[in-house]
Amino acid sequence: MSVLSALGRGPEAQLAAALTGAAAFTEVRRFDTAQRRVTKAATANSARSLEQELLDAVTTACADAGLTPGQRATTPLLLAVHGRCEARALATRAARIYTSACVSASTAVADATALISRGAADRIIVAAGYLVESDQFALFDAGRALADDGVVRPFSRDRRGLLLGDGVVAVVLQAGEGIAEVAGWGRAGDAYHPCRPDPAGRGLATAIESALDKAGLPPEVVGYINANATGTGFSDASEAAAIRRVFASDVPVSSTKAVHGHALEASGLLELVLTVQALREGKLPVNAGFTTPDPDCPLDVIADAPRPAGTAYGLTLNAAFGGANTALLVRAG
Repeated sequence: MSVLSALGRGPEAQLAAALTGAAAFTEVRRFDTAQRRVTKAATANSARSLEQELLDAVTTACADAGLTPGQRATTPLLLAVHGRCEARALATRAARIYTSACVSASTAVADATALISRGAADRIIVAAGYLVESDQFALFDAGRALADDGVVRPFSRDRRGLLLGDGVVAVVLQAGEGIAEVAGWGRAGDAYHPCRPDPAGRGLATAIESALDKAGLPPEVVGYINANATGTGFSDASEAAAIRRVFASDVPVSSTKAVHGHALEASGLLELVLTVQALREGKLPVNAGFTTPDPDCPLDVIADAPRPAGTAYGLTLNAAFGGANTALLVRAG
């Protein structure tokens, strides 16, 4: 695994910050926000161009997996980015490019896992990247989706919206033993509304059930959910409904977007790495920014302090405009 966000570089840095609940949102200096109602995001001061960061992330992840330069060159690459022009060098060699908004990276992981599981490939590199830039920032700001108080409060009654954040990540998925296992994966659509999720959470619930079915495991094995929860009203309530549809008893839930921000196309991979790291270290991150329980989100939110992991299994959930939903079930190695 290789990862960069405003929390730092490397999986250890991500979890260390997430455990404390120390959010990385600061005033944006990368571009002019003078005409915007919101001026904060989680940006990494050390970040270079997206293409440079993605190339380095792939190189580092491949080295971590013990791949030789020759193996790296012949291993299929699945790339999740906002646009092909953002990463020309990698895009020219990518087997597939995913631009399906906030489920881009998690969809790529699901596809890679399916290909490896059925013997179509021995290993696959999945890379994803988004660095906060002026165009998307302006769109989210104009759409009143950004939190005007500069705080992301997933599942909290006083939540006011999301904030964007950097994320550049690469992982190597391969057959056999590793540091963690993608035990199951699921995808489903709401077909409810172009932007608003199904209030009953049916699509996301179907994705969760599909991931459990593929793993051949009951809901009771899941000891942690890293939720999609962006801190927006309808989305968080819909996700809470989905979780309650599947799980008869409480499962510890938090959204790490509250500390690293929403990395759009890269969110699924950034949150997968954080979930894996949390399960490996046996420490579940807090849901930063949480102040007041919301009756529309009746969940076991990890609000005050990190908790010990109760099982080796965790879910990471993602959702996108258009009603796309993904669920990845992972087991610590």
